[in-house]
Amino acid sequence: MKLLLEGLRHFIQRYKQTFREVWKVRLQLDSPARTADELAFRPAHLELIETPVSPLPRWSMRAIMLFVFIALAWSIVGHMDVVAVASGKTITSGRTRIIQPLEPSIVKAIHARDGQHVKQGQVLVELDATTASAELQRIQEALNTARMSLARYTALLSAVRRKLKSESTPRKTGNNHIPRLLASSQQQLRDEGPIINAPSDIPATQKQTEQALLTSQYQAFISQVDKQKLLIQQKSDEIVTLKSQITKATSMLALAETKTADYRRLYDKKFASKHEWLAQEQEKVSLQNDLFIQRNRLQELSSAIEVQKQELSSIEAQFINNATEKLNQARDSIAQYEQEIAKNQKRKDILRLTSPVSGTVQQLAIHSVGGVVTEAQPLLAVVPDNEEVEVEVMIGNLDIGFIKKGQVAAIKIASFPYTRYGYLEGVVTTVSHDAVQDEKRGLLFPATILMKQSFILIDGVRVNLRPGMEVTAEIKTRQRRVIDYFLSPLRQYTSEAMRER
Repeated sequence: MKLLLEGLRHFIQRYKQTFREVWKVRLQLDSPARTADELAFRPAHLELIETPVSPLPRWSMRAIMLFVFIALAWSIVGHMDVVAVASGKTITSGRTRIIQPLEPSIVKAIHARDGQHVKQGQVLVELDATTASAELQRIQEALNTARMSLARYTALLSAVRRKLKSESTPRKTGNNHIPRLLASSQQQLRDEGPIINAPSDIPATQKQTEQALLTSQYQAFISQVDKQKLLIQQKSDEIVTLKSQITKATSMLALAETKTADYRRLYDKKFASKHEWLAQEQEKVSLQNDLFIQRNRLQELSSAIEVQKQELSSIEAQFINNATEKLNQARDSIAQYEQEIAKNQKRKDILRLTSPVSGTVQQLAIHSVGGVVTEAQPLLAVVPDNEEVEVEVMIGNLDIGFIKKGQVAAIKIASFPYTRYGYLEGVVTTVSHDAVQDEKRGLLFPATILMKQSFILIDGVRVNLRPGMEVTAEIKTRQRRVIDYFLSPLRQYTSEAMRER
C-alpha cells in the first residue's frame, strides 16, 4: 500500500513538472501571428491549420455544461409540490336552504322573486289553509265543549258533595229529621243551584247551554235522592204507626192474659162456664197472633228502611262515580284536543312558508297564484348572507390516501381563467371516511375546502362568488425532490424489468 501511494505521488509530481515546462513554452509552440490577408495567400491546408479556432463553440459547450450542472444540483436540492386535482363546486358554509311544502296544496300568494333579499322569518309563499283552518276550528270547538264539560262536572260534584256533607250529620241523628231535610233540599233547589265557572273565552250561548244542563243534572239528582228519601220516610211513618199498634196490642194482651187467668180460676171453682173461659182464651190467642204479626211487620219495615238507605247511598255513590268518570274523560279529552290543536296550528303555520335565514332568493319554481304544489316539491332556495364560501370537491381513490385536514389548496374558478385572474387559496376542513357512487367516475370521496375569501377581483372589480360555481381544486399533499420526479419512471422500469409472468 505504501509503495502504491509512493508511486502515485511520483506520477503526480512528474505530470506537474511536465505541465509547468510546457506552460512556459506555450507561446513558442503557437504559429506566428498572421493577418487575415497573409493567411489568405497561404496554401489551403496551411491556412486551415494556422487560422485560430472560434471560441464560440467552446464557450457554448461550457455554458451548456454549466447549465446541466446547475440543473442537476437544483434537481437534487430543490423540491416541487405534489398536488391532488379534484373538481367540485362552491357552496355556502350554512348550505342553501331549500323551501318545500309539507303537503299538497294550492298557491295562495307569492311574496318573493328571484334575486330578492329577504330577512329571517319573512313570508315567501302562502299556501291555501282552508282545510287546515276548518280542521283547527272543529278541534277548537271540541276543546271548548270538553272544557265546559270539565267545568260543569266540577261544579256538579262540588255542589253534590257540599249537599251530602251538609246532610250527613242530621241524617245520623234519627228519622225525625228526614221531613226537614226534604223541605230544606227542595227549598235549596228552588233558591240556588250550582253555578258553572266557565272559561272567559267560551261563547255566552254555550255557557248558557252548559248552565242549563248543569241545573238539569243537579235537579235530576236531587229528585232521585228525594224520591228515595220519601220512600224511607213512608217506611219510617209506618214503623211509628206500627210501634203504636204494638204498644197497644201488648197492653191489650196483658189484660187478656189477666182475664184469661181469672176465668181459669173461676172455671176451676165452677163459678164460670167452660165456654166463657175458652172464649177468653181464644181472645188472648188472637191478640198474641196479632202482636206476633205486627212485630214481624216491624222487622220487615226496619229491614226495608235499611235497604232503602243502602239504595240511597248507592244512588249517591253511583252519581258521584259517574260524574267523576265524566270529569276524568273531559280532562283526557282536553289534553288530547290541545295536542291536536298544537299539531294543526303547526300545520296551518307551515302553510305560510317563511325564510329560515336572511339571504337572497334563488331558483323560484312557482310564478302563478292558484297553481298546485306537491309534497316536498322544491319551490325556491334562499342563499344565506355573510356565510363563508366553501368548496365541495370529489376526490378519487388514487388521491384520497394523501388528503387530510389542514392541507392548503389552490382553487381555480372555471368562470374566471386563472391564467388571467389568478386563483384563490383555501384549507381542507373535512374529508369523508366513506365514498359515494358516481355514475361516470365511480367511487369518490367528498371533501370540503374553506376559502380564505369569498370574492375574486375581475379587472379591479370585486365579484362575489355564488354557490354552484364549478371549480378545480389543487390540494397540496406533499413535496418531493425534482430528481425523484425524473427518476421515478426509471425506478419503475428497473423494478419491473427482468421479470416473467
